[in-house]
Amino acid sequence: MKMNWNKGKNAVWLVGMLFFLAACRHKTADHSQHGAATAWQCPMKCEGEKTYPQPGSCPVCKMDLVEKEGGSPAGRDHSSSPTDLDFLLKPTYEYVLTSVKTVHPERKNLAVDIETPGYLAYDARRVQAIAARFGGRIERLYVKYPFQSVQRGQRILDIYSPEIATAQQDLIFLLENDATNTVLLENARRRLLLLGLTTEQIKEAEKSRKPALSLPVFSQFDGLVIEKPMPAPALSNDEMGGEMASASGLPGPVPNNTAAEELSLREGMYIQKGQRLFSLQSLATVWAVLEIYPSDVSAVKVGQVVSIRIEPFDKPFLGKINYIEPQIGTGGKNLRARVYLENSEGNLKPGSLLQATVSAGSRNGLWIPKSAALDLGKQRIVFLKKDGVFQSRKIDSGGASGALLQVLSGISEADEIAADAQFLMDSESFVKSN
Repeated sequence: MKMNWNKGKNAVWLVGMLFFLAACRHKTADHSQHGAATAWQCPMKCEGEKTYPQPGSCPVCKMDLVEKEGGSPAGRDHSSSPTDLDFLLKPTYEYVLTSVKTVHPERKNLAVDIETPGYLAYDARRVQAIAARFGGRIERLYVKYPFQSVQRGQRILDIYSPEIATAQQDLIFLLENDATNTVLLENARRRLLLLGLTTEQIKEAEKSRKPALSLPVFSQFDGLVIEKPMPAPALSNDEMGGEMASASGLPGPVPNNTAAEELSLREGMYIQKGQRLFSLQSLATVWAVLEIYPSDVSAVKVGQVVSIRIEPFDKPFLGKINYIEPQIGTGGKNLRARVYLENSEGNLKPGSLLQATVSAGSRNGLWIPKSAALDLGKQRIVFLKKDGVFQSRKIDSGGASGALLQVLSGISEADEIAADAQFLMDSESFVKSN
């Protein structure tokens, strides 16, 4: 009985040893497989290209280390599996799996239309100054705020002038005491004219035989009241982005005077002879100021036809480039061109944003559909098909012709690109270019 117990005990011990040896053999084989890997690294590359000789966890993000590409164990065939880990770990902006329609760039000679943003500005040629023809104290001011509309012949202020009152007294004295002395009377009238009185005011003084202590000043022009020159605002390239205000959030041109400000002139103030009181800006014509990007400067010439789209008008305004400024605009890197637009009805308001299309002749180059390029503001990208997948590629673009866009660099005629770049734009990580 004792002998049978010993035999059973030996059998259990033998089976246990067999399991132990099998486990050791499996561990040794697994370790030899892992040891065949050349290196291990973090899948997120938190430490750049740093590698580790053994598997484990990333000390930064705590993710499990993966085998570095090209360092997989011998005998493992990654190409045979469609779900290969190394392929799936590639960045999403670099490879996008899809089967969208593709096109090839074509080289041809086409008419070029240059798209450029801009704004409406005051016509600096139509600014008229109103100055004081005689000094004195402002008794009454009829113009109260900037941009107030004034018509020709409108009374704008009353001035009390001791010098004018004295000159009128001299004329009245001659009329009452020496009416036959035509030379002195004519000299007295001429003096009043030179001091700034009108012929009607002089006749009124002769008729009433009383000097006018408060003399009115009338406007000789039509326009809006301003005190300072209207500056041309600078629009930044980042804000512009080649789009209109509704799409890019562009700020409108803001002059130095705003409707909330007041005129510097006040009733009771003294003014001097020849002092400029304020200016009148006419809106009979306005300037469409175009921001020409550096890449398009050489193609823009005076006299080219321009189609201008202004919100909220449905129909575009047609004109031509009348003047190109000789220097880069203040605060920007763009060259400015002017188009003079008629505004007899006053519907065009300075400060409005616009989008213009300049007909710049024909150009021989590489052309792709506009839909194939994704506009990111500062740059454009296309999705280049390579080895069955799409890769984002930055391009330099030129002018446009209808639905086509000229490509200056980045791709060639042999390349195959996605016909609709927006279709692939389903993640912000796709817009990153190599």
